[in-house]
Amino acid sequence: MFSNELEKFIPDLRAYARVLSGDPSRADDIVQNACLNAWQKRDQFDGSKGPLRGWLFRIVRNEFYQQKRADRVREADPIDQMESEPVAACDLEKRSELNRMLQAVESLKTAQRDAFLLVAAAGFTYEEAGDVLECSPGTVKSRVSRAREMAFGRYHSEEWDTDAQPAEGSPLKQLHEALNRIQSVPRAA
Repeated sequence: MFSNELEKFIPDLRAYARVLSGDPSRADDIVQNACLNAWQKRDQFDGSKGPLRGWLFRIVRNEFYQQKRADRVREADPIDQMESEPVAACDLEKRSELNRMLQAVESLKTAQRDAFLLVAAAGFTYEEAGDVLECSPGTVKSRVSRAREMAFGRYHSEEWDTDAQPAEGSPLKQLHEALNRIQSVPRAA
């Protein structure tokens, strides 16, 4: 039954959406919309073109980029935005190294970052990631290799600095939550 198969992948989808968005509540919205889209288009899924897992991850990825485009179009009132943002204490020393690595990954080209996150964070094989990204496994392997090299190079470079804002919440906690969810779910054959 489609709903049982879909439900099996929700923890993986949530972890992937969290890594993409960096925001747990936005990730939940992304996954909820993606699951709704998948349910509405379930008769369009063709198992001969690839596994359900890849199809669902592609829907999550597309939903993330669709929301990102919509955010660029919307104009936010800065006063309302500042009033709605909670103030929280943070320990900058503990976060700085992980923030730097996350910023290095975030600074990658979109194609490299997506391939890297699917393989390194979500544990996809090159073939599975290729299904999600709609490219060959060799292309995924090349993108992951270049992404790894660039991200670690930027992380270790004294010259590289980013203007990116630190992620909200504890990035270490977000990364651990995402990895724990991915590791706790049995992989589909």
